[in-house]
Amino acid sequence: MIRSRNPRIDVDELERRIDAELARDPDAPDGDERLARLAATVHARAIEAQLTFAEQRSTPRASWPVDLRIPFVSSSERLKKAILSMMSLAFRDQYEANNALIRSQREMLALVQTLLERIDTLESRLEAERATTRAQRIAARESHVAPSTPHVVTPSASPVIPSEVEGQP
Repeated sequence: MIRSRNPRIDVDELERRIDAELARDPDAPDGDERLARLAATVHARAIEAQLTFAEQRSTPRASWPVDLRIPFVSSSERLKKAILSMMSLAFRDQYEANNALIRSQREMLALVQTLLERIDTLESRLEAERATTRAQRIAARESHVAPSTPHVVTPSASPVIPSEVEGQP
């Protein structure tokens, strides 16, 4: 049983999809490759969800948290704003680093998705070429093999020789 700490990942649905994939053709030679692509797609979606969450959390706070109550600070709006601006200034480099990492992860994820699409395209092209080659081999074999139906020779009249026909009155 697979477990996930990410509430956005539906593990039961993933297991159903994997079972359905295996049920299609468990003995297919490329079954593992299909599962690997399915897993890569699922991981890409999970990474995308985490990046979205990271983007939401990587911005400096503009308002004081409602559940944060500090004596003397909670009652003064000016003091809250001053603390928020100091925190923003203190963590500016970290925000910039986080945003750069998020952008690079998004680019990496886009690259992975592009590569997966290219792999699918190449595999479908390869399968089409294999099917064409198989059809050509079958056609070549059939043209070289003698037909299996016997030829029936029908008796015909004796051949007529023109010189004999002309000699008769």
